[in-house]
Amino acid sequence: MLALALYALLYLALFGFTDILYHKFGVNAETTRKIVHVCTGAIALSFPVYLTEFWQAAVLCGSFLGLLFACERFCWFQSITAIKRKSYGSWLFALVVLICFWIQWKTGNLQYYYIPLLILSLADPAAAFAGQKWRYRPFRIFGQAKTISGSLGFLVVCLAILWGFHPGGQINQTPWLYIGAMALGLTITEAISVNGWDNLTIPVVAIGLIYLINP
Repeated sequence: MLALALYALLYLALFGFTDILYHKFGVNAETTRKIVHVCTGAIALSFPVYLTEFWQAAVLCGSFLGLLFACERFCWFQSITAIKRKSYGSWLFALVVLICFWIQWKTGNLQYYYIPLLILSLADPAAAFAGQKWRYRPFRIFGQAKTISGSLGFLVVCLAILWGFHPGGQINQTPWLYIGAMALGLTITEAISVNGWDNLTIPVVAIGLIYLINP
């Protein structure tokens, strides 16, 4: 229970910090959401270390979803909610953390947790940064703007993460073939996912590809 309380306080402190950035320093909500995205992902990476039971992760993620509902209902923490575009990203992030935690908890394979969440927490923001900074070859998918530069940013970070883990099995024999195929598949998934659904599609596809390569 102490771990749950500490995680709750940590997340509340993060939301409070980004709210100060939004209200006091004029940082726009898109930027504060990205900060929250990266930091919540980084915090969640420690769950398998300190949360030993699935119900603990369920309580934490459920509380997070409840807080998001209250934020949107009562306009709390506008650093998270005050965006003009339609997005389900924050809701799906909590859900996918729970899914990944359950899979690694049942299988004992931490790759099913760390690889999807690292890609979601690092490669996805890298795509947003590269896309906004360089805006090379913009295109639209289902009405949402994307860029080739953003996809390349995602691909590079995704390759680095996958190479760092270098999963076992056949991937050890021809690593770049499998790692390249996984990274390309995940990059395409990110490119065609809109309205925050990449927070679900990227980890789900990552889990599927890990299983196919190293069941």
